[in-house]
Amino acid sequence: MSNVKSDLLIENENLFRALAYGPIAILLVLFAGDFLMSSGIVLFKVIYVLMALYFTLSTLAYAAYYTNELYEGNAESLIKNENLLKTLICTPLAILFWFFAVNSMMSSSHIVINVITVLIALYFSLGTLAYAAFYTNDYHAETV
Repeated sequence: MSNVKSDLLIENENLFRALAYGPIAILLVLFAGDFLMSSGIVLFKVIYVLMALYFTLSTLAYAAYYTNELYEGNAESLIKNENLLKTLICTPLAILFWFFAVNSMMSSSHIVINVITVLIALYFSLGTLAYAAFYTNDYHAETV
């Protein structure tokens, strides 16, 4: 049996832990409402809430540790191009705020809430497009 070598290595321990704990925290928080509303022993509900808090706070802490190391210069960024990184950050935020904007329009929320959610969604959508264009320009400038 031989060892498999991968091109993608996460050398920073804090980044690895944040990426490992993140999906677990998201799943626990997603199912927390249904689990807490179901009938069952209160002790299990308390344990579930404590687990969800532990994984969520651990994810945030390890991400903060990695960010501190990154800004101090002790760690390298996983994505070298800053425009690509900003594109990858703005894309899920744009999708999320468009979801909020559509839901606020459909639920007949107050006009101020509708305007704010649409403006935030537009901001992140246009930011995503702009950073993607900047990354494309950087990519073509490097290849020429």
